[in-house]
Amino acid sequence: MTPEQSMRIYLAECALHEEVLEEGLRDASRWMPLSVDRLMDKTLLRILDQIAYRFTKLQDSMGEKMLPLILELAQEPILSSATFAEKLNRLERLGAIPSVEEWKKLRVARNAITHEYPDDPEMRLVAIKRFLDGAANLSLLYRFVAHYIAAHFPELPDGNGLSGNQE
Repeated sequence: MTPEQSMRIYLAECALHEEVLEEGLRDASRWMPLSVDRLMDKTLLRILDQIAYRFTKLQDSMGEKMLPLILELAQEPILSSATFAEKLNRLERLGAIPSVEEWKKLRVARNAITHEYPDDPEMRLVAIKRFLDGAANLSLLYRFVAHYIAAHFPELPDGNGLSGNQE
């Protein structure tokens, strides 16, 4: 499989995760502003689970597949032993991601949702709010990267993984 074929697959995979993530965020907006009492609603909990799952899948697919492949397609020489941070720095210099710091913030948001805080509902609420902000930012980051790919790799056909709800 060529790198271009792989990128088409990765874009489609990420587009699905981003689309379902966005649907979850829209569904969760019915409970806004969030409160400790609203966090007891089982429907909201299911939606938050969906958002967390798609957030994880999208971030993993981007970080493990799409972002490294951008470097390959751009013919940016980088050692196979390079750390992910080094790859992110190179991607930022290329303009493929807006900032390395944004990716780091997304990792913090992801970690926020892993802590349950069963004895501190207010802390749990803060963590969920932070996570939801991160989920919205991950969606925007995916769109940024997908637009970069479409603009810089014209050999990829129009099925570039951008969903119809692009701005």
